[in-house]
Amino acid sequence: MKTIILVGGGHSHLHCLKKIPPERENVKWVLISPSRYQYYSGMFSGYTEGIYSLEETRIDLESLCEGSGCDFIESTVLSIDPDQQHLLTEKGDIFTYDFVSFDIGSRNDSMEIEGLHTHNLPIKPNYRFPEQIEKLYNSRKTVFIGGGAASIEMALSLKAWKMDKGCGEHSITVVHSSPLLEKAGSFSSKKMREVALSKGIDLHQGRVKKVNGTHVHTDKGEILGYDEVILLGGPKAPQLFGSSVLPNDEEGFLMVNSYLQSVAYPNVFGTGDCATLQDFPNTPKNGVTAISQGPVLWRNLTGAATGGKIIPFEPQKRYLAIMSLGNKRGFLTYGSFSLVSGWAWRLKNWIDVRFVGKYGE
Repeated sequence: MKTIILVGGGHSHLHCLKKIPPERENVKWVLISPSRYQYYSGMFSGYTEGIYSLEETRIDLESLCEGSGCDFIESTVLSIDPDQQHLLTEKGDIFTYDFVSFDIGSRNDSMEIEGLHTHNLPIKPNYRFPEQIEKLYNSRKTVFIGGGAASIEMALSLKAWKMDKGCGEHSITVVHSSPLLEKAGSFSSKKMREVALSKGIDLHQGRVKKVNGTHVHTDKGEILGYDEVILLGGPKAPQLFGSSVLPNDEEGFLMVNSYLQSVAYPNVFGTGDCATLQDFPNTPKNGVTAISQGPVLWRNLTGAATGGKIIPFEPQKRYLAIMSLGNKRGFLTYGSFSLVSGWAWRLKNWIDVRFVGKYGE
C-alpha cells in the first residue's frame, strides 16, 4: 500500500481531501497540520472588521479527514529526509511516506529588519490569527509594514472596526517602501492611496530599517511610535526547507517543476505560498494560485501513486482579485483594471462564504 502524506491544510490540500473517494485501494492518506482548524485568509479582513464570526472563517480539518477516510495528525513537521522518505514532527514522531506534499503557507517575518523578529506580531501560521487580532483591537497605535494587498486590507478593516467601536482616535499607519499595490499598476496604486487617506490611514513611504520596543525607524529618518507592529510585506519562506537537502530558490522556497514536484525528488510535491515554480518563478504566491493548483496536485498525486498520467500546471496570466475596504466596500482588480464598489464586496463575500461552506459540508 502506498502512503501519501499531506503536510499543511492549505487550499490545494483542501481540494485533495474533498476528492478522496470513500472506497480506494492501495493508497493510504494522512494529513499532518499544527491545528485542527484551517482559517481562510480571504475572510481575515471580514473577521477583523467584525462581519464574520470565528466559526464562519475556518474549516474543521479533522472532520474533513473523517469524512474522507484520511488519517489526521495534529502536529508540526520539523524536518524532512527525502532520501529516507521520513518526516519528523515536533512531538518526536517519525512518519514514512511514499509521496509527500507540502502546502504550509509562508511566514510574515523578516530577519533583514533589525529587531523586527522580537517585536513583530505574527499571524502565521494562520491558526494564530484570532488571538493576534485581539491585540490589534486593543492597540492605540498600530503600524503595518508593507504596501501590498494584505497590509492595506488589514489596515482598512481594522480602521473600520475601530470607527464602529468609537475608537477613531487610535492611529493606524502603513509604512511602504514601494507604491501601494505596485503590481496592480499605477492607476490602481493611485486609487488605493486616495482610498486609504480618505479612511484616515496614515501613509509613510520608506523602508523600515529597525524596530525596537516602542518605535519603528525608516530609511527616511522617520521614527514612528507603536503599540503593535506587524509585517505584511510579502511571503517569507518557511524554515522547514532551509534545514533540508531539498533544492530551494534563493529566498528559501521549495523549488518545484511544472508538475508541482521537487526538481530533485519527484515524490515530493509543493503548492501555494511555500513553493516556487522553476519555469514560472514570478507566479504570485496567493490564494488564487493555490486554489488553481489543487486539481493539478490531486491528479498528479494519484497518478504518481498508481503509475498513471501526470499533468503540468499552467499559471494564469491575469486573475481577479477583490480586497475589502471596510464598511462592505470592495476594491476589485483584474490586470490593470480596478474599481471600487459595494458590488465588488458582495461578490467577494459570495466567493468566500461559498469556499468555506464547500469544505464544511
